Amino acid sequence: MIIPIALLTFFAAFVGAAVVTNPFSRLTIVKQPFIVEAFAGSLRAINNNHKLHVAQAWWWRLFATLKIFVHILETRYVKSPRSSATTIDGIIKDIHEQRFDPGKLLLTSGDHWSTLFSRNLGVFYYPMCDPRIPSNEQDWHNRQVVYLQTLAYALGVFEKRPIPVTTIVTTGRYRATCMNYWRYPSDTVYGLLFALAALLGKQDAAPGAYTAAKQQLETVPAAQLLFNEYRNTITQLYDHYRATVLDDAACLLKRDLALCGAKDVTRRYGAFYDNVVFWKTTQLAMKLGITENDPAFLQRLKRSILKTYWLEDEGYFLEDLSEIGVREAHYSSDWLIVLITGFLNPTKPNEQAYFTRSVDYIQRAGVDKPFALKYQAEAGGRHQFFLPKIAFASYQRDAIWSFWGMEYIKTLLLLHTSTHEAKYLRTADKHIEAYEKVMLRDGGFPELYDHRGKFFETPFVRSIRLTGWVIGFEQVRAMRAAARARRGSVK
Repeated sequence: MIIPIALLTFFAAFVGAAVVTNPFSRLTIVKQPFIVEAFAGSLRAINNNHKLHVAQAWWWRLFATLKIFVHILETRYVKSPRSSATTIDGIIKDIHEQRFDPGKLLLTSGDHWSTLFSRNLGVFYYPMCDPRIPSNEQDWHNRQVVYLQTLAYALGVFEKRPIPVTTIVTTGRYRATCMNYWRYPSDTVYGLLFALAALLGKQDAAPGAYTAAKQQLETVPAAQLLFNEYRNTITQLYDHYRATVLDDAACLLKRDLALCGAKDVTRRYGAFYDNVVFWKTTQLAMKLGITENDPAFLQRLKRSILKTYWLEDEGYFLEDLSEIGVREAHYSSDWLIVLITGFLNPTKPNEQAYFTRSVDYIQRAGVDKPFALKYQAEAGGRHQFFLPKIAFASYQRDAIWSFWGMEYIKTLLLLHTSTHEAKYLRTADKHIEAYEKVMLRDGGFPELYDHRGKFFETPFVRSIRLTGWVIGFEQVRAMRAAARARRGSVK
């Protein structure tokens, strides 16, 4: 009897610790060390990042991992809040109030993801500083501030331990634990540099200037102070990343090194996504002056990537250089990272075919059915790590990811603008309409859907319903409105 009581007491204590170290819990003890305030028409920062402490002992790493599983199970079986709004604009407003709150520690996807994946700043949340997305002054202010504060928190943690990791987990009042799920990250440094460049006004937060800006960027002075404070940390992170992943002789990433990117539960070697991200990270590092400016290197790298990964006969990019990936000519929808990064541009005549032929493959293979976009058409596995494969096997296979769906729609809109072919606009409108229907059905903007277009659920995980990824949908709507204004009442 004593043993069960002891175990129950330990479990209750652990759950309590997980709750109070969740920065989004009402009972949280986690403090916000870096706070941005409006002052005299601009933004100023109160920086208490010196209070941060990084704890890497095995028990802290175990606690960090187990508390993540607690939050995942809580979202699956206890709560999955939905918007009470009955309109698309109402749902967007509800999501903004929850996810873009400057009073919260971090910008995260929501629900069970109370941790910080630094990649999010350059991938899933890259439109945050797009001044063309319609918003009121307060909402625009909140978006900038929460993005800036999240970057500052990440840099404060990495200053204490300047080694790239996929995930930062809050484990105390000012304590954080750095974790890799599941391998060394390909896109953490990219996320940090993208956010910093965007906040400095040196990186567009959209795939092209699709319309005139509606707001002015307010973050440049605060971001410059942040850059000055953490320049050495940023340089150390980039140098560590480059030395770890790059094969200088091949002018590609190391083929035998498995890295973790946005498709993070899948083991890949020499992935196309990872190579493009390295290209962009290096471009940003050069732009920010933390590495030598070498345009010739970027050109060689780009040529190597295109030569190695473009499958001319199939009409799409090879997913990775693993033996089975090459043999079976694997496809993955995270090739769309080329749009975010500007690695390729669908409006450039000499690069347009990469997009048109990839779109043709996507439609031929059914990757965008019932709506956009799956990682792959088939349900078969692609080197998933053991636990994800058991818990949610279709997660990064034939499940529909709303983020990549938005990137696909943006590609279609840009192709229409460039080619004037109505088929791209019709397809884009079809997918926008599909998303509006499921948003109203599900009361939010879910992170992902199953292969049938239903809200994603397995016995172990449930999709985030009110994810801040809705900012990408808003960018799609703004791009569609700009296309409509250019072409009159084109349908």
